[in-house]
Amino acid sequence: MRWDPMKIAIAPNPVKKQAPSLAEEAARLLVASGCETVSISGMYGEGSQRGEAAKLLRDCDVLLAVGGDGTIISAAKLAAELNIPLLGLNAGKLGFTAGLEPGQLHLLPKLIKGRWHEERRMMLEVSLYSEEDQRRFYALNDAVVSAELAKIVEYRMAIGGNSSYLYRADGFLVATPTGSTAYSLSAGGPVVEPTLDCMIYTPICPHSLFNRSVAFAPDTRLVVDIPRNRGRLFLTVDGAEPVELRAGDRLVFTRARRYARFIKLTNNSFYDILNQKLLENQ
Repeated sequence: MRWDPMKIAIAPNPVKKQAPSLAEEAARLLVASGCETVSISGMYGEGSQRGEAAKLLRDCDVLLAVGGDGTIISAAKLAAELNIPLLGLNAGKLGFTAGLEPGQLHLLPKLIKGRWHEERRMMLEVSLYSEEDQRRFYALNDAVVSAELAKIVEYRMAIGGNSSYLYRADGFLVATPTGSTAYSLSAGGPVVEPTLDCMIYTPICPHSLFNRSVAFAPDTRLVVDIPRNRGRLFLTVDGAEPVELRAGDRLVFTRARRYARFIKLTNNSFYDILNQKLLENQ
């Protein structure tokens, strides 16, 4: 009977100062435990580089992403596309999405022994309909609509096919539970346990009495029509390059069919991590 060792892809973000050395130490520990490791570069680039990284990933059992929250989110989205579980190793500041801290590398052999569990995280699908074409984006954290030069944004939103209503604000965001501790939290949104399925709508500095976040059931369809505004409007998905919106464009927010699969090697609860991270950075 042939036994194939677990194959783990390791993808450090070279921009993070600690990431390359942490990745090397992680690879050494994993190989010593009987793993095969594959070093992947270019994952955090665009176009062909990310495509080449995806080809290497298809043959791997686990992706170990080394960096901060932005790094881990970017890696998790590619892993979700390929249905591969991901472990985040924090080489940044907050590290809300990380499953391991630098001082916990000794826990890596638990991967090989199967002593870990998986958290499925809901993702958003954001469809942008314009006169020219349709574009689709996936968000693990959030999708934000904002204006340049702090101008007020006007938009119409319909919930699940009902009548649409006109809103005025500095912008708005739609977040996943994973993204509830990111921009959504700063904008006054609620903290939501990341394993739940829901969509969180939060207006940014709303110019109306309706100034609260709303958590919608996961199968809700939020439709936002963009009327003519005084300034340029932009859609930003998970902090990526903004996409300009034009009058007449329509945005549709729904739950994505794919899920991000996060590996946990510790028994820390979400609330343990939340308190630790927020207290550390006060």
